Amino acid sequence: MVRKGTTAALVALTAASCLQVVDPTANNIAIVGASVDLGMSSSQRAFAASVGTLSLAAFILTTGALGDRLGRRKVMLAGLLVAVAGGLLTALAPTTGFFMLGRAVTGIGIAASFGLSFALLREVLPDKIPKAVAFWLAGQTAAALVLGVVAGWMAGFGWRYGYLTMPIVAVIAFLMCMRGLPEAKADTVGPFDYLGLSSVAVALIGIIYGLSNASTYGWGSTQVLAPAAVGVVAFVVFIWWEARIAFPAFPVKLFKDPELAGSVATGFSFNMWQAVVMIQLSMLWQYVYRYTPLEVSLGQLPMSLAMVVGATIAGRLLSKGVSAATNLIVGHVLLIGTMVMFGFSTTTSPYIFFALPMIVGGFARMLNETTMGQFFVSKPPPSLTGAMASSKTAIGQTSFALGTALSSTLLFGAYGRGIAAAFTQANVEPAQQGIYTGIIQTYVSGGDLSDYDPALVQKVIDTASGAFVDSFNSTMFVIAGFLAVFAVISTLFFARATKLRKAGLLVDGPIAVDEPAAQPGTN
Repeated sequence: MVRKGTTAALVALTAASCLQVVDPTANNIAIVGASVDLGMSSSQRAFAASVGTLSLAAFILTTGALGDRLGRRKVMLAGLLVAVAGGLLTALAPTTGFFMLGRAVTGIGIAASFGLSFALLREVLPDKIPKAVAFWLAGQTAAALVLGVVAGWMAGFGWRYGYLTMPIVAVIAFLMCMRGLPEAKADTVGPFDYLGLSSVAVALIGIIYGLSNASTYGWGSTQVLAPAAVGVVAFVVFIWWEARIAFPAFPVKLFKDPELAGSVATGFSFNMWQAVVMIQLSMLWQYVYRYTPLEVSLGQLPMSLAMVVGATIAGRLLSKGVSAATNLIVGHVLLIGTMVMFGFSTTTSPYIFFALPMIVGGFARMLNETTMGQFFVSKPPPSLTGAMASSKTAIGQTSFALGTALSSTLLFGAYGRGIAAAFTQANVEPAQQGIYTGIIQTYVSGGDLSDYDPALVQKVIDTASGAFVDSFNSTMFVIAGFLAVFAVISTLFFARATKLRKAGLLVDGPIAVDEPAAQPGTN
C-alpha cells in the first residue's frame, strides 16, 4: 500500500540529493575565479578543487552510521544545514584558509544529506523500492540539467555568487523535507565504532587522493604511492576490525550476498564509464574539434536526458518482474559497446558520431545504477540501512576517481609517445621541438599564434590532433576491456544469486545478521 504523500516525500528526498549534483558543477565553474581572487598557488588550487570530495568521502559512512543511531531524517536535515553553512563560508571566504574550511564543511553536509536521502527511500516506499530508486535517480539527473545552467548563470556575476547556488538549493530542500518524511533508526545499537569509521575515512581519503594525483604526477610518484599506500593499509585495518567486532558500523559480511557483491562490480563499471565520457570526451571536443565550454555542456545534454529515461524504464522493468541479472547484462553490453564505438573517432568525426553512443550509454548507465541501487536499500538489515546506503556513494567516488586517473594516464601517456614519435619521424631537432610544443600549448589555451608561420602552425596542429585522437581511441579500447572485466565479475555473482534463489537459499528483503543483544539507545 502506498502511503499518503509518497510523491511529495520522494520529491523532497530527491531535492536533498541534488546538493551532490549542483555542488561539483558550481565548484568546477567558480574555482578559477576564487583561486585568482584569493591568490591561491597552483598546489592550493588543486587541493581546493578536491577538498570537498575528500571531505565527503571521509564522512559518508560516519554520517550513515549516525543516521542509523540518531535518526536518518534528523541527521539528513542536520546535513542540509551544515551544507548551507559550508556554502556560505565558501562564498564569503576572505582568505584561502576560510575557503578550504568552507569546502570541507560543505562536503560533510553533502555526505549526510545525499547518503541518507537514499537510505530513506526504504521508509517512503518499502514495497516498491525499485520504483523509488528510479524516481530518485531520474529526478536528480533531470535537476542537473537545470541546476547546471543556474550555477553557470550565477557564477557569471562573480565566483562568490556561483558558490551560493548550493546553499540556496539546500535551504529549499530543507524546507521540503521538514514535513511528510518518516523518521527511521535502528531499534538497538551497540558501542559506536570509532576505529572502524576512522580507518575507513583514512582509507577513502588516501585512495581517492592518490588516484586523483596519478594523471599529474604519474603512477609511480610519491604523490600517488604514499597516500594510496596509507589508504590501502587503513582499508585492511577496516576490514579486519569490522569482521571481528560484535557491532560493526559496516558489516563486511553482508557482501557475502552475491547480489551485493555483484552490485559493487557494477558500480565500478558505470562510474568509470561516466568519468571517461565526461572528462576525456570533453577534452577531445575542446582540443581537437575546438568546442567551446558551452558547446561541450550542450553536447552532453542528450546523455543526461537518456539517463532520465534509463532510470525510469529500469524502475518499471524491475517492478514488472524483469530480473536484475537481465537488466545488468543488457546494460553492461551497451556500456562496453559504446566505449568501443568512441574508439573509432577521427579528426573529422561529426557530433552525431558521439551523440549516438552517448545516448545509448547514458541509458545503459542508469539501467545499471537503478538496478544495483535497489540492493543497497533493500538488502541491509534495518539497523544498518544508513551505513549501507551511504556505502554506495563511497563506491561511486572511488570508482569515478579510478576511471579518471586510469583514463587520463593512458591518454596523455600515449599522446606524449605519439608526439615524440612524430618528432622523430620528421627529424625535428630538439631546439625546434620546443617551438612546436609552444605552438601546441598556445593553441590549446586559445592564445595568439600570429607570430608563427600559418603553414607551420597548421602542420603542427594537424599532427598533434592526430596524435591526440589516436591516444583517445586506444584509451577507449583499454577502458572497454576494464568494463568487460567488471561485467564478467558482476554477471558471475548474479548467476550465483539466481542458482541460490532457485534452491531457496537466497531470499528478497533484508539480510539476517547475527548480532548479540544490545540495549535500546546504547551509545
